[in-house]
Amino acid sequence: MLDLRISSVAPAFQPSDVLVSLIGLVSRVVAMGLLRGEPIERLDADAIKRVLDALQTGGLLGAQRARFAAMLRSPDKTGEAIRQLIAVLEESPVPRTEWPAMRGLFGDEALAELLGVSPSSLKRYASAERATPSKIAERLHWVAMVVADLAGSYNDFGMRRWFERSRSQLHGRSPRKALGSEWNPNDPAAQRVRVLAASLAGAGAT
Repeated sequence: MLDLRISSVAPAFQPSDVLVSLIGLVSRVVAMGLLRGEPIERLDADAIKRVLDALQTGGLLGAQRARFAAMLRSPDKTGEAIRQLIAVLEESPVPRTEWPAMRGLFGDEALAELLGVSPSSLKRYASAERATPSKIAERLHWVAMVVADLAGSYNDFGMRRWFERSRSQLHGRSPRKALGSEWNPNDPAAQRVRVLAASLAGAGAT
């Protein structure tokens, strides 16, 4: 289950471009399984600190944390800081936390089929019995990023269903069918699915 329960926004983050980016950032942190504790319900300075803490704990910021914290305190740099943080997340698979997050959403059988692995291999990777191969880690991360794109408009059931419904933009195939079994995030089919997910975010369940 992915907890995204934002109900209010501090004035500093209310400009529409900043708000959209910030929701995208929080959605990614949640989908990647990096955020611990209670779900974020208000986007404010405390929420930003929790996001930075989560990224630091996940090993994604290092010495850059102070720079990002300073940028986020500066109104004219907030939007750029959020965009840079999103870019960091987009390029940073973290299978250690993404496995439990995505298993909790899809279940092992559906997730294994989506990733092109056997359920038994998935369990070995997720338990760290075997290291997750880079190509599987990249697929897992890509799925988490698609889920993040959808999280503001779809509940868990809706996100699972989205991957299975036929789409005219995919020539009548579902996102899962369009991907096939031996795909990678740079494939044209995967890129079309990602663009579709981003275009539907905020549009309501369809």
